[in-house]
Order: sequence, then structure tokens, then C-alpha cells
Amino acid sequence: MSETRLDIEDRRARLLSMVRPLRFIFWGGLLCLFDLSISWVSGSSGFRFDFLNDFLGMILISFGIFRLSRIGLEAGHPTSMNFVKVVSVISTFKALVDHVIFEAPTSWVLFWMFFVLAQLAAILVFCSTMRTLCRREYLDEAARSWATTTMLFTVIFVIPLGFFCAAGLIAMATGRSFDVEVGPAGLVVLPILAIPIVHFFMSTSRMARAAGNMGHQAPSQV
Repeated sequence: MSETRLDIEDRRARLLSMVRPLRFIFWGGLLCLFDLSISWVSGSSGFRFDFLNDFLGMILISFGIFRLSRIGLEAGHPTSMNFVKVVSVISTFKALVDHVIFEAPTSWVLFWMFFVLAQLAAILVFCSTMRTLCRREYLDEAARSWATTTMLFTVIFVIPLGFFCAAGLIAMATGRSFDVEVGPAGLVVLPILAIPIVHFFMSTSRMARAAGNMGHQAPSQV
């Protein structure tokens, strides 16, 4: 049975309603990427104030993710999106706790190092879900764009950070230290890290443009 004009308009409206939550995720990601903070420390405890607040960034990301689930992104991918939502909530809690400086026990540090791997997996799961959605809606250009976004996150985020986490876990297991000093090179690294997030914005725009064009296609009658 072919789609009516009403069916196409419903699909178009649902896809376009996803754009705003995706923009929240984009801006939240930028806040989490760039760090500008000052700290007050006395002994082994203190407080950190982040001008580009990661906690606010994670609130924006979590809001966007939960909003997308209510709109219907979760349909067909309930397990994947539930995983992404759980990771976003825990990440928001961690961003809040990071404002407090304290001497953390080894178990605490170990848990969050493992959790970084879950965060990286959640990024890939989310981008893959967006690509699948676009393919299901026959938005081929947008689907290819989300595939590129997934690849960029894999190459620039997942592989390097996964390696550093693995190295850190091995260092903890062997009782050795593992420190990475970026120094002035961080000014070069930050723009590179921003590439996948910027492409996330571009993929959202392409999806919005393709969804907007759906309403201008001549529909078949039932």
C-alpha cells in the first residue's frame, strides 16, 4: 500500500522535530569538549569551577537524548537507546561530582576509567542509530553523512581514548604510573577533537534538509 500525503507529512514532522534535540546534543558536546576552569585546593580537597561547564553540557546532551526517545528514535532500537540514556545520566552525575576535588579511592578511579569505554560505545551506538533511522526513511544523503560522523568519532575519539584507557588500566594493574602531558600541542589537538562534533551538526542539517523535502514529493494514492 502506497503512502498518502498525510503519511508523508507525519514522517516529515517527526523527523523535523528531532532537529532541535540534536542541536542540544551538539552544543552540549562542545561545552564538554572545551575546558576552561579554575580550582581552589586545600590539602587533598577543594573545588573546581568550570567556565565552560561540563555539567551544563551533559544536561543539554541528556535532555536531547531523552527528548529524542519520546519523539520516537527509540522505536526499533529500545535496547540501544536505553543504553545511551543510562550512560548519559551517569555521565551527568560524574560531571557534577567533578566540581569537587577529593582524594579518590582506587576503586573509584578504576570504575570511571572503565566507564569512559561505555561513553565511547554510547557515542557510536547513538550515531549508528541515527544512520539506521535515515536509511529506514530513505534519506540516503543523510544516512551517508551519519556514517561519516560515526567514522570520525571512531578514528578521532574511540580509538585514541580507548588506547589511553587501556594503557591506564594496565598501569594501575602493574602498579606503574601513566601520565600524558599534552602541553602547547593541546591547542592543535582541540580543533581536531572538534571535527566529529562539527560533522554531527552537519549530519543533523542534512537530515533536516532531506526531511523538509519529503513534503514536496508527489505522493502516491492509496
